[in-house]
Amino acid sequence: MSRFEGRFMGSRWGTVSSLPGVQMAEDEKTGKPWSFDLKALLAAVSLVATVIFQLSDKHPTETKVLLGLTIFLVAASYYTPLKLQAVRLLEHRRDDAVAKNALSKFREFVHRFGEFIDNRRNDTLHAILLHEIIQRRADANAAFKLPNQDTWHSWWLYFSQQIDRQQPHTMAEVRPALMQFHSLVGTYTNICVTQIFEYLPPNIRTEIPPEVKSSLNAFQQRYERFLGEYSQFAKSLSESRPVLNGLPYWFSTPKPLT
Repeated sequence: MSRFEGRFMGSRWGTVSSLPGVQMAEDEKTGKPWSFDLKALLAAVSLVATVIFQLSDKHPTETKVLLGLTIFLVAASYYTPLKLQAVRLLEHRRDDAVAKNALSKFREFVHRFGEFIDNRRNDTLHAILLHEIIQRRADANAAFKLPNQDTWHSWWLYFSQQIDRQQPHTMAEVRPALMQFHSLVGTYTNICVTQIFEYLPPNIRTEIPPEVKSSLNAFQQRYERFLGEYSQFAKSLSESRPVLNGLPYWFSTPKPLT
């Protein structure tokens, strides 16, 4: 034990009860569980005086004054909590109104994203790589192989069905859905799209036939347009209400192949 620790070990100022497992200071042990409220005390005194004067039936004017003072003090005691509760309720209503108005547009973006990972379409990134590159190459270069498309499609399908079925309309429901969708789109972008359009080795990139590059760039243009429109939508939402501050809206936008 250091000299500094020894000096303060026995002091009543050397403990803090707000830290778990730390002994309470003497001042905190003797602290009373109630707090003094002057307005409540005055209201109680005024009420007692009013009752006394009313019983005596000799001071009608003083009784009315004290009764009015009692009502005023009681109302003043509850004014601030009631005002805070009313403001909080109004803010919740405004949040829910924004969420309800944004829901139909958000559902539209969720459905549009399915076009990029639908395993029944032949213009998705996975379909282009499989049919126009991998199946035509004898070596089946691993650079063109992506995680199974069913992973993204299943994730998206469950999410979109949940949005359509539950139809969330409060901010407490819509905000988590926005976060989850951003995670879905961002993960697919980083793991699949960026992998092909940004990180292909130069020698592999030059081996891609022009017609395949055209198909890939057509996909890139559609996907870039989707990302831009959804990012603008999410950014506008994040700036609309304080509860949505920090809502993610940025994505890594892939560049076309050259």
